[in-house]
Amino acid sequence: MYSHFSKRYTRTAILAVSLGNLLEWYEIFLYVYWAPIISNLFFVGDPISNLMYTLLLFAIGFLARPIGGLVFGRIGDRIGRKEALILSVTMMVIPTFVIGFLPTYEKIGWLAPVLLGIMRFLQAFPAGGELPGAFCYLYESSPWQIRRYICSWSVWGYQIGILLSSSESYLLDKTLSPESLIEWGWRISFILGGVIGLAGLFLRYRLHETPLFKEMLTHEKIVKEPIFDILYKHRHGILKGFLFCALNSASFYLIAVNFPVYFGKILGISYQDNLLITMILLVIMTIPISIFGKLGDRYNNKTMLISSMIGIIVLLYPFYLASIYGSILFIAILMVTICILITCSSALIPYIVADLFPTHDRFTCSAVSFNLADSILGGFSPFIAFYLAQHTKGLTSYIVIFLFGSILSLIGYLYLKPRKEVRS
Repeated sequence: MYSHFSKRYTRTAILAVSLGNLLEWYEIFLYVYWAPIISNLFFVGDPISNLMYTLLLFAIGFLARPIGGLVFGRIGDRIGRKEALILSVTMMVIPTFVIGFLPTYEKIGWLAPVLLGIMRFLQAFPAGGELPGAFCYLYESSPWQIRRYICSWSVWGYQIGILLSSSESYLLDKTLSPESLIEWGWRISFILGGVIGLAGLFLRYRLHETPLFKEMLTHEKIVKEPIFDILYKHRHGILKGFLFCALNSASFYLIAVNFPVYFGKILGISYQDNLLITMILLVIMTIPISIFGKLGDRYNNKTMLISSMIGIIVLLYPFYLASIYGSILFIAILMVTICILITCSSALIPYIVADLFPTHDRFTCSAVSFNLADSILGGFSPFIAFYLAQHTKGLTSYIVIFLFGSILSLIGYLYLKPRKEVRS
C-alpha cells in the first residue's frame, strides 16, 4: 500500500533522527543528574545555593534554543531538512566533549562556571533545531495513512536519551566511589555523549531529502520571505504550537529533574533511589508512545488530547492530597496514571505541530513553537519549582506548574482543527 515509501529506509530515517535527539536530551539530563556534583565543583557556597545556581545556569542555556530554532529552521526551509539535521548534531558534539574536560573552580576560579555556561549555551543553540527537525523530517517522509504513528517515533529518541542518561548515572553512582565520581566519573558521561553524537552524524549522512521538500524544490516553491514576515504570517499557528507543547515542556523537566532533586534534598532519599524512581517513570512514559501514535491514526486526535488534559487536571487534586498526607502508594498510582496521560499528548505533538504549517515554512515555525515552550516553560521550571519548594509544603509547587501547563495545553487543543490529509 505504501510502495513509494521504503520500510527499510523509514527505519533508517527513524534511527538517524532519533540518535540526534537522543544526544540532545542525553546531555541535557546528564547535566541535571550530575548537578549535585557539578554544583560543588563549579560554584563556591552552601550545597543548596550551589544547586540553585547550577539549575539557573541550566535554564539560561535554554535561552539559546529559540535563536537556534530560528537559524536551523531557516536552514531547513531554504537548504534542506537533511543539511539542517547534520549541522545541528555536529555542533552539539563539540561542547558535549568539552564539558567532559572542563577545569573546576578550584583550578581556575570564576572562569569555571563561565566556561560551563558557555558550553551549555553552545549545546542549546543547535539543539533548537533538533527535535522540531525530527518532527518535520518524519512528517514529510511518511505516508499519510500512518503519519501520526511514524511521527511519534521522534519522541522515542529524546525519551531514550533521558532514560540512557539516568541509567548511566545510576550505574556509575552505584559502582564508583564518591571520590572517583567527583574526580573523574561524571566526566565519562559527557565524553560518551560525544561518541553517541558521532554515530548519529554517520547515520544522518545516509539520509535522503524528504519527498515533500524535494517536490518543493522541483517546482521552485522555496519562499525567501524575511523572517519577521514569516513569523507574523504564521503567528496564530505558532501560538497554537506553543500551547500544544506547554504541558509536555514543563512536565518532563519536573519529572526527570525536580523529582530526583526534591526527594533527595528535601526528603533525604538516596541519590541512587531517586534515579531508580526516575528511570521507572521514564519507562512507563516511553512504552506506550507508539501505541498512542497508532491510535492517533485511527481515532479523533482532538478528543484524545482534550481527554488526556482533563484527566490530568482532575487527578492533580487527589495527587496534592496524597502528597500532603504522605501516602506513598497513592502518590505512585496517581503519578503513573498522569505519566500515561502525558504520553498520549507526547505521541501526537510531533504530528499536530508539523501539520500546522505549510512545507516551505514548516521547519522554522515548528522550531519557534516548540522552543518557546521548551525555553519558557521547560528550561526555567526546574529552577522555579525548586525555589518554590523551599517555601511551600510537599509537592505543591510542582502541582501548580503541572496545572498551569495542563490548562494552557487544554486551551490549545480546544482550537485544534482537523486538516484534510495530503495523499502523498
